Amino acid sequence: MVTICEVKEIRPRLRTEFDVGEFVPRTEKIAEAFQLGKKIHGDQKRLSGEPYFETHCGWVAGFLDRLVGNEAWTIAGLLHDTVEDSNDDSNESLERLRQAFPGPLGQEVAYIVDGMTKLSNPRDGRSRELETLRKIAMFRDPGIFLVKLADKSHNVMTLEHMPPAKRKKKAEEAIRAYGKLAGILNCYTWRRWLEDAAFPFFDPDTFTLVRAKIDTDPRLRIDFIHSIMQQLGQAMEQAGLDGRVEIIVNGYWQSWQKLRQLARLRKASLNSYAAVNDLISFRLILSSNDFKQCYLLLASINRLFGPYIDPSQFDDYIAYPQNGYRALHVSAWMGEYGAIEVAIATDEMEGENLWGIVYAMRQNKDISNYRPIEILTPTGGARFLPEGSTVLDAVASIQREFLLDKISAVKVNGVLVHLSDHVKPGDVVEVITDGPRQPPNEEWLKYSNLSTANLLRAVLATESLRRSAEVGRQLIKELIAKRGLLALEDVRALERDKIDNLLERLSCASLEDFYSAVGGGAVRLEDVNAALSELGISKGQLGWTTLNIDAGPQDNRPGILSLLAGLVSEQGGNIVRSVNDTLPDGGFLLRVVVKGLNSVSQEQLLHAFQNCGLCFRTLELA
Repeated sequence: MVTICEVKEIRPRLRTEFDVGEFVPRTEKIAEAFQLGKKIHGDQKRLSGEPYFETHCGWVAGFLDRLVGNEAWTIAGLLHDTVEDSNDDSNESLERLRQAFPGPLGQEVAYIVDGMTKLSNPRDGRSRELETLRKIAMFRDPGIFLVKLADKSHNVMTLEHMPPAKRKKKAEEAIRAYGKLAGILNCYTWRRWLEDAAFPFFDPDTFTLVRAKIDTDPRLRIDFIHSIMQQLGQAMEQAGLDGRVEIIVNGYWQSWQKLRQLARLRKASLNSYAAVNDLISFRLILSSNDFKQCYLLLASINRLFGPYIDPSQFDDYIAYPQNGYRALHVSAWMGEYGAIEVAIATDEMEGENLWGIVYAMRQNKDISNYRPIEILTPTGGARFLPEGSTVLDAVASIQREFLLDKISAVKVNGVLVHLSDHVKPGDVVEVITDGPRQPPNEEWLKYSNLSTANLLRAVLATESLRRSAEVGRQLIKELIAKRGLLALEDVRALERDKIDNLLERLSCASLEDFYSAVGGGAVRLEDVNAALSELGISKGQLGWTTLNIDAGPQDNRPGILSLLAGLVSEQGGNIVRSVNDTLPDGGFLLRVVVKGLNSVSQEQLLHAFQNCGLCFRTLELA
């Protein structure tokens, strides 16, 4: 039997989903902890003016209790701030917790609370917050990670009450550090909620644009979704398999990040999410936990979508799980709607896909693979990595792919290290970008985790395109120089149709793609030359004269451009385009396109420029 799960709401109210309501103690010990915490925190208020203990500590404990039902963790959630907020010495406060809950329960509660507590006396000259985070990082206990994640999650719910600068900083931390932690713990639902709750406070203008674009995407129309779900359900039935068909709509932050990555690879435009295949993911969840049935169903889905399948977008996370995530992924391009993702998993896999360590604990499964490493930036920023990660992985986690091509050196705890070295919990990682940089290369893939490798491939692809474009730009410059032109950008600005036709004939999306294709050998110079002739892209047919000037800083003064324009006018020329740039040394580059000159006036203009009293480093006329 196959169940099609009815879609009533495209994007459920996640804040309601995470609203645990008033805290109600589940056990006698939890009730005692509630009274103890209430006594310690007294009349303490939050920035919102609400009672601190009941609203914050109560939410953290209630959420953890509902998720995991671990008595020690729930008590730790209630008391996670008691050591910091009491007037006693931290050791005395922790001992009081052990005495309040004798035996293993008190030991575990004290251990988690100790890991959560901010130190009163920072060491090694580090800031209080950095020392705190280093201490937490050393513990690596799942209870500490989940309590901390719950603590940060509730703080996000009250960001509007913080001063603007602090609000933005905390929102960024929630996304880049704790959203990543939720991802490593494979708690997708939690990660999506946390990131999207923080996104409006981290970058409100971008969030508004992203939400408006995504919410009007045609793939999120109910009629389209129901049609695809029905077809998938029929395919499952025809395969003789039992299960259900559901959907997951990706978060705004994750969709935006994927679009940016695709745009850098020139596989998408920032104006359209059509290429973001997991904007909506159709989930085929098999009732049987036999993973072989996933591959059986995969064949049926491939037959269903046929030529619409994108073979480059197939991922087998069953054979190669990512942070505990297991499923088969296929992508299909649905014409004007854009790309969709279809994921195939067993019921057991999907439970862990959505709630990771939480689901594993509920099912009494081994959670030893959920042991992330927390590293820190010199400013106290926290980042989380899978166990066994390297310095390169740490760099990627700090600023994603934006930092991978800017590495001059890396220090860990103040000492220079190799990118292949492994990081340990609590390491402070500093990326140095001054000086000669290490160019990314494929060798780096040998010591990258899966997440870093995906980012690195994007950087390598972009770098390869850039190098090919540089080569192509030089080859084209030499080719068009023979045609009396200096830059195709001038043709694009003045004769747009000619460049559009050139790109269409050579199957290139833009001039940059054209340069990359020429530099990489995908487009032959003979074909370019033939197309230029057919389209009339030459000095004679366009009637242009182009001058290119490189002048030193001594000539970069007011009135120079007017002087040069006057020389052109004296020869009967009309400037139709000019491009100028100031150089780092104070000099300038100038390129002008002139109409109305014959061969005689061209020679006279060149002579006038050479004798105008300026010392040009380069003077080129074509």
